[in-house]
Amino acid sequence: MGILGRFKDIMASNIHAIFNREDKHPEQTIEKYLGQLRRDLGQVKAETDAYKLEYNRAQRAVDENEDEQAKLERYLERAKQAKSTSDARQFERKLEKAREEGEVLKQKLAQAKDDMDKLTAMNDKLGGDISSLESKLSEIKSTMSAASQQEQMNKMAKKAGAANSDEMFSRMSEKANYALDRANAMAELDAGPNATNYSELESLAEKYDNIPDNVSYDNIETIPNFSEAPQPAAPSPEGQTEQLFGPGPGAGDGLINISGPDEQ
Repeated sequence: MGILGRFKDIMASNIHAIFNREDKHPEQTIEKYLGQLRRDLGQVKAETDAYKLEYNRAQRAVDENEDEQAKLERYLERAKQAKSTSDARQFERKLEKAREEGEVLKQKLAQAKDDMDKLTAMNDKLGGDISSLESKLSEIKSTMSAASQQEQMNKMAKKAGAANSDEMFSRMSEKANYALDRANAMAELDAGPNATNYSELESLAEKYDNIPDNVSYDNIETIPNFSEAPQPAAPSPEGQTEQLFGPGPGAGDGLINISGPDEQ
């Protein structure tokens, strides 16, 4: 039996009737029904091609019959104009036969068109049902996946001694924060002494940056800052004496005569 023999059953089918609230595995029921719908749709498409050829053939036969009737009507009219009674009767008989054949051909064309309309309706119905069930199946699988994940979370929470998954995640977050704080503290401890020693070394080195070579001091804490010591003044062009340093032992008034021999 062709797919057209199941036209009424297919068009009257209701996809919602397959769902059973007591069904423990609804996704399996949907997948099984989807398989049947896809097979039916494949058969509809295959038979549609064959019925389309039949419809086109019936349409051509009707068109050719109508052309034949039109031609016989013209010949009959000409025979009447020629007052040829015998020829007119022959054309009348042929025209009557062509009209009878035309009625049969039109019935075949109407049947072919009806078959095509039914196939189109089944194609749309099956395609819509398949699309709806695929969407429903995807929704069910997503829900089942979420339920499975939640069940796993509940098992983990129970194993961890938490009342629920939220409490478990809270504990996990606390542990993670504790681990992070501990790691940061260890990093500070590892870096602290090195940073302090380096700072002390810099401070100590600054004391010796401006000390000339070969100079020793008994008390390193009273090292003078040579960068702030007064610099000697340049000799006066007029040859005047200038006091460069304070009076030393046996230096008299501490003045040094820098005049030339002719000026003494």
